[in-house]
Amino acid sequence: MQVSIPSMPDQAYVGGGLVRIRPTDVRQSDKRCPQQLATKIRPGSPRAHRPSASGRVLTEWALGPLHDVLDLIEFEQKSVEDALASWRARPKRPFHPALAQWTEFAVRSYITAVAAIPAAAGVPYTEPLEPVSRLWARQRRGPLKPGDPDVYEEMVTDRRYAGHGVRELRVIRTGSVSDRPRDETEIAVAVGVLAGGSPVLSSRWRADPLTLGKSEPPRLVRLVEIGCVDASHRVLFEGTPQAAYDCYNCSVEAHIDKVITGGSYRPGERCGGCEAVATCPEVPSRPGILGVSRSDLPRRSWSVTTGRSYRKCPARAHLEDLFLPREGTTENSEAVVRGQAVHAWIENRHRRTPQQPCTPDDIPALQGAWQCDGWAVTGLQARLGIQMIGDHALVCPLQDRLDDTEAHPERRVVVFDPDADVVVIAKTDLLYRAADRWTLRETKTSKVLGEGDLLERYPQLALAVVLARAGVLPGAEHCRVELERLTGSGPVVTELDVAAPDVVAQAQLVVKTYVAPWHADARYPAKPGKACEDCPFTRWCPDAAERGGA
Repeated sequence: MQVSIPSMPDQAYVGGGLVRIRPTDVRQSDKRCPQQLATKIRPGSPRAHRPSASGRVLTEWALGPLHDVLDLIEFEQKSVEDALASWRARPKRPFHPALAQWTEFAVRSYITAVAAIPAAAGVPYTEPLEPVSRLWARQRRGPLKPGDPDVYEEMVTDRRYAGHGVRELRVIRTGSVSDRPRDETEIAVAVGVLAGGSPVLSSRWRADPLTLGKSEPPRLVRLVEIGCVDASHRVLFEGTPQAAYDCYNCSVEAHIDKVITGGSYRPGERCGGCEAVATCPEVPSRPGILGVSRSDLPRRSWSVTTGRSYRKCPARAHLEDLFLPREGTTENSEAVVRGQAVHAWIENRHRRTPQQPCTPDDIPALQGAWQCDGWAVTGLQARLGIQMIGDHALVCPLQDRLDDTEAHPERRVVVFDPDADVVVIAKTDLLYRAADRWTLRETKTSKVLGEGDLLERYPQLALAVVLARAGVLPGAEHCRVELERLTGSGPVVTELDVAAPDVVAQAQLVVKTYVAPWHADARYPAKPGKACEDCPFTRWCPDAAERGGA
C-alpha cells in the first residue's frame, strides 16, 4: 500500500540554522519559559562556560540510572541482578543511595509492566520485539519559505524496539500512568518520528545536523507509556504510519511554531538550569544577595522550601529535586493541611474578578468539614480554619481601598545571585499596591501566637526583607513587608522596617544560615531520626529503612 509522507511542519523561525525537537519539548506546560525552550532546541546556540564538577555532582535525572541498567539487560544480556551490580560498581555518574534503591525498584517495575503489555498486532508472543540501540529521527533540510530553519529535526530517545514491521517507543514515567493526562502534541511528534524516522548514526549532542542511516519503513507504530511506581502501562497510540502522520493537525503545528518562535520569558523553577539567566531581561541580577561565594558545583535554584527541607534532612532536599514518587499519606500534619486550606481559600478570594475585599461572610458553608483546592479539613481544624478566614477579613489589605488597590496573590519573584551562581525563587503570598505604595504580605496560620524572633521563625519573611532591600520587588526599595498571623486568638499584622540596618542584617543572617550548608553540599547525606516521621521518601531511603522508617 502506498503511504503518503507529509512534509515536516512549517516553522516560523527567524535566522535559519538548526532546530532539533524531542517530544518532551512540545509538552503543554504553563511552567516552561518559552525563550529558554526556544534556545534549548537550537543545538548551535552559544552556551555559557561553566566549571565542570562531574566527579562530585550526583546525577540529577532520576531516570538516568534506570536507562543505564536497562541497557545492560537489553544489549549485554545481563540478568537483572548482574546488571544492577555492574551499574553500582561502575556508574556513569555518582548517585545518591536513595536513588539506587529507587532504581532497583523501578527496573523491576518496568520489567513487570512490559510483561503485561499486549503484543502489537501481527507480533507473536513467542517472538517479542528487539531493543534498538540507535535513536530515531526524521529531518527536513532547506527552508520551505523565508524564515524557516535551514534544518528541522525531530528525534525520540526513551526505550526503542522493533521487529515484524513494528516500531515501538516506550516512554518511562516515575509515577503512575493510570490517570496521567494525555498530551496530543507530544504524542504526535513521537509517533511521527516512529513512522518516518531513520536511525541516528551520530551523537545526539552534536551542534550540526544529525547523520541519519537508512531503514525499512514500518507497517505499524506504537507508543506505550510505563509508570514505574506501580508497574502501570498504557498504549497511547497504535496504528499505521499514515494514521501517525494524521496526528499532525493544525493545533499541533501551531504549538510547534510557538515553541520554535519563543520570544517571551517566564521566570520560574527552571531558571536554575538556564544558561542565559545571567543576561535574562526578566531576572534581575543582585551579586551577593545570598551572602555566599560561588562553588565549583553547577548552577542551581534555591527557595525557602529548599532551605527548610535541607535543614530537616539533606537527602530529602535532593530527592525533592529528583521528583521521586512520594508517599503522600505520611507527609502532612493536621495543622499543615488546615494552614494550606486556609491559604488556598484566601488566595481564591483575592483572585476574584472584579476584585473584591474579603468579608466575614466569605467563609466555607459547612462548619464541620470543608475543603479547598484538594486540602480537606474536618472537626476542630475545620472550625479553626473558618475562624481564621473570617478573621482575615478584618485585616484584608483590599478593605476600604478597593478603587485604588492592585493585588497579585501567589506571585513568583526570581532573582539571580552571580556571586553564588544561584537563582533565588520566592513565591510570595500577596503583593499589593495601595495608591503608589507596594507591599509584600506573608500570611501564616498558627493555633497559638508564637513568641521569639519573627525572622528566625519565618525564613520566608527574612527572604522578603532581603528581596525588598535589594530592590527586586515592585516599587523597588520602597516596597514594604508585612506579616499577617491568623491565630486562635485573632489576627495580628506586623510591618517590618526594611530600611532599619538591624532588621536587614538579621534577615541576611537568617537567609545565609539556610543557604550556606546547602550551597556547599554535593552529597546530601540522610539525617535519620525525627526527620523521617513526615518524610515522603522513606520508602526509597536506605538509612530510614534501617531505623524502620523512624
